[in-house]
Amino acid sequence: MELAAPGFAKKDFDVTMDNGCLNISAESSNTKEEKDDDYTRKAFSYNSFEKRLQLPDSVKEEDVKAKYKDGLLSFNLAKTAASKNHKPKKIAIS
Repeated sequence: MELAAPGFAKKDFDVTMDNGCLNISAESSNTKEEKDDDYTRKAFSYNSFEKRLQLPDSVKEEDVKAKYKDGLLSFNLAKTAASKNHKPKKIAIS
């Protein structure tokens, strides 16, 4: 699973698992100051977001891994052995 989050650093993220729910939040702020003889200009920016995703029961919570590179937060979600062998069931329409 991947989440696009450009403009953030790895340290800006807080990722937790709680009762089958993957909680992702990030927050960053930036201050830029430019001084000249006649003036001083300051620019401020603040970005944040929060996502909550309910994962299927087939995902092993203890094996969830995350990686952030080039503005893309990637998750490796390992499934239980029983879910890997699961085949879809055909449902007849009446």
